[in-house]
Amino acid sequence: MKNPRPFSVVAASIVFVFGVVSGCSRPDPDEGKAVFHRILGDDIKSFDPAAAYDEVSLEILPNIMEPLYQYDITSQVYRVIPLLAADLPTFSKDKKTLRIPLRAGVRFGDDPAFPGGKGRALKASDFVFAVKRLADPRVDSQGAWIFEGKIAGFDTFEKKLRTAPKEKISEVFAKEEIPGFRAVDDSTLELKLVKPYPQILHVLTMSFVAPVAPEAVAKYGDEKGRVDNNPIGTGPFRFVNYDRGHEVVIDRSPSFRGDPLPKGAGLDAGKPMPFLDRVRFTIIKETQPAWLKFLNGEAEFSKIPKDSFAQAMTPAMKLTPEMEKRNISLTMISGACYYYINFNMSDKLLANKYLRQAMGSAIDRKKWIELFTNNRGEKMVTVIPPGIADRVENATLKYDYDLPRAKELLKKAGYPEGKGLPPIVFDMRGADSVSRQMGEFFTDQFAQIGVKLNVVYNTFPAFLEKQNKGQLQLSYGGWILDYPDVENGYQQLWANHQAPIVNPSLYDNPKYNALYGKMASMEPGPARAKIVKEMDDLIQEEVPWAFGFYRNDYVLVQPWVRNFRASFFTRDGYKYYGVDNELKKKYAK
Repeated sequence: MKNPRPFSVVAASIVFVFGVVSGCSRPDPDEGKAVFHRILGDDIKSFDPAAAYDEVSLEILPNIMEPLYQYDITSQVYRVIPLLAADLPTFSKDKKTLRIPLRAGVRFGDDPAFPGGKGRALKASDFVFAVKRLADPRVDSQGAWIFEGKIAGFDTFEKKLRTAPKEKISEVFAKEEIPGFRAVDDSTLELKLVKPYPQILHVLTMSFVAPVAPEAVAKYGDEKGRVDNNPIGTGPFRFVNYDRGHEVVIDRSPSFRGDPLPKGAGLDAGKPMPFLDRVRFTIIKETQPAWLKFLNGEAEFSKIPKDSFAQAMTPAMKLTPEMEKRNISLTMISGACYYYINFNMSDKLLANKYLRQAMGSAIDRKKWIELFTNNRGEKMVTVIPPGIADRVENATLKYDYDLPRAKELLKKAGYPEGKGLPPIVFDMRGADSVSRQMGEFFTDQFAQIGVKLNVVYNTFPAFLEKQNKGQLQLSYGGWILDYPDVENGYQQLWANHQAPIVNPSLYDNPKYNALYGKMASMEPGPARAKIVKEMDDLIQEEVPWAFGFYRNDYVLVQPWVRNFRASFFTRDGYKYYGVDNELKKKYAK
């Protein structure tokens, strides 16, 4: 799925605004409201569902714009349930045609884009419009891969748009249809697949398929036809403001239908959601100021920064007395996020397999995990994190830390002790203190065998722009699974129809591509697991990535937060949360 921003603090701050207006203090706009505060570690890339595909943007957008399906937050397994759909799809016998009924009574939020400013009823054609936008070259979507080669007619439609003269694209977009994704009527969608697509239900939980009102694009679309700063959706919250570098504000949508909190999901079960009047996302790119906001009671929850771990956790991995005294609770989220070093396989220097193997063997992963996760991470030994069906069993990392072997491999690559090897440009995803510490760490690691790095520190949006254009040589890679299936992890290294955002290493191995194509249409089971093992063996040998670690997040939650739920696959969690302002007055300092 998304590109995660490493070690960004999951916390937020209350922004108190003091000023003098005619000799009086400015009133607090949050006074008397149920306000949730969250800190983001970087700026938003996009609020357009066709373009938002990173951890920061997807922290907000799914709370405004909803897809067809969602994950059941009360289930111990990853169970897909309806959201904007009225029910699960009905499939044809060959599994290649499915019909989806839409919920009645769903409306877009009120906005001046609609006549009279009143949000209109959702229609099946809004989903069709959203899917067509994934293929539009002007929009420059990151989501076309979910339907390329899978939905009948999608590739043909995409090709027509990409080959049309610039001045004719709008005409082609309006005239041409995608036969495999159509509105039967206002309340029914029909999908026709090229072949069975076992992951289709998971895909339909993604923001890429959130319905888009043409009226919103007509009013707010930029030169690309994107609605980067004015999202209009059917969700529980509406967009209010984005002050780049400072904050994003979303408010309760007055027109939201008020779905009840599911039974077993918290203290407010059965009551209509959302329970918050406002969510303030404050952008703080350094971990320590964000952590202090949490300690001051100005943030509802937070991850634990590596340099403050001892303040929150004991060596026995329990909360410290200070945290217990505050009645703070601890939640662990595991399983779907991992980090690695990414090699650009199209780079002439890094095309040398022995150089990649040498660099993979020069990384002390135990030290990496200890220094930057306080031993909360788990060494990455295969592409897929634990807990996912068909993951390689008893996997081991082929090119693990081994300096003598690393030096021999570097010699085999033609650069004994690094002689004749030019410095390699290594791009980091941030410019904060942790990113800089990590840049120094890898500089030292590779220097042990004679490999020199030129480390470049970027803002996260700037990093993504370089990655999307294939401009990175060596980079700090990361991924959060879009959905809990092995196919989603291995598709990052599949060459066919993949933009650099999905396959940033530009890995292109015909044998791997063929295996992936076969595996992707198979149901989970021993036959698929065998193919997964073959694919993993290829990756382990060719090292398009130097494996890193799976991320486990320890999240601290303030005692006044109600109905807290946490999962890598639940991106619209703010509709569940509540804030008890009386308890907040008691505990916050």
